[in-house]
Amino acid sequence: MLQDLPSIHGLILAGGRSSRMGTDKALLAVVGKPLLMHIIMQMKSVGVKSVTVAVNDAAREEVYRNALTEHGGYESVQYVHDQFIDCGPIAGLHAGLSMMPEEGYVFVLACDMPMLSESLLDRMAAECALIETEEHVEVIRTPLQPFHALYHTSAVPKLLLQLERGEFRMMRMLDQLSHLLIQPTLAEEEAFRNLNTPEAYESFIGL
Repeated sequence: MLQDLPSIHGLILAGGRSSRMGTDKALLAVVGKPLLMHIIMQMKSVGVKSVTVAVNDAAREEVYRNALTEHGGYESVQYVHDQFIDCGPIAGLHAGLSMMPEEGYVFVLACDMPMLSESLLDRMAAECALIETEEHVEVIRTPLQPFHALYHTSAVPKLLLQLERGEFRMMRMLDQLSHLLIQPTLAEEEAFRNLNTPEAYESFIGL
């Protein structure tokens, strides 16, 4: 649990088009609730200080608010809108980090990642506590994976530069950020399971 570690906010990126899935991934039913709520519940269970959902616009925010209300609420969840529309996950990451209430590390998940790893997050958060403020790295992540990672709010200027240049590739962006890599255990690798196709979703829920 994060209670004994530095305060960390949570950010869920939910601004994609879900083109490969064919329907909104954040609203897929998991254990009788929308996938988005499933992820929010997991974030809150590990002790993040707040949860923010990055969406394209106000219309998408309303859809998600209504879906969460229908299944029991989470009125405390915050929403931010992309400043760069249809520019991929970097736009959501930029919007979310820009609107955090305080400087520091933010735990970032995509809305199609249903398997938060508490042990991996704890190990990443423990590294935060060891990093001197003036020497902080901009992202603590695992090799080849941009999410289930801790991004520092100080990365915002570099994200903005990427977006202004029209460079929207996540891995290209990661090359621009100072980083610390954490090697996941075999069990922790389940955290990188994505529900981005109908086949992946059916496999996950056991159809």
